Formats: sequence, C-alpha cells, structure tokens
Amino acid sequence: MNEKDLFEKGCFLPEWATDVEDQPISVAYNHERKDLQTLLSELDNIKDRIQEIQAKQWHLAKLIHFNQNELARE
Repeated sequence: MNEKDLFEKGCFLPEWATDVEDQPISVAYNHERKDLQTLLSELDNIKDRIQEIQAKQWHLAKLIHFNQNELARE
C-alpha cells in the first residue's frame, strides 16, 4: 500500500507529524481547577449562547419556509 492509499483510509504515518514534540502525557493533559462560581458562570454563558443560536435557527427556519412557499414576491 502506498502513502496515498494509507492517507485516504485515515491512516497517518508517524513521520507526517513532524511538528509534534515528544512530551509526557501529564503536560499534554493539564487540568485546570475552577471553583463552583466560575463553573456556574461559564454554564450560564453557554446556556445564553445556546438560546441565541436557537433563536437564530428559528428565524432562519421561518425565512426558509417563507421563501419555499413563495410568499415573498419580487
């Protein structure tokens, strides 16, 4: 099998990752400890963002429905 076939099948050769430095796993997976109030604040921000996205999604769905039903005349 040549390198192109390997690439197309999702197999990556180690030498293709030349920019990766050898480092211990403990350095790669450094967990950041946060207090409860910080986590709750981040959760509220995530909820707000989800609600904004849902509102945009609803608005786009209404526009698509409006356009597909030819309710918008030129």
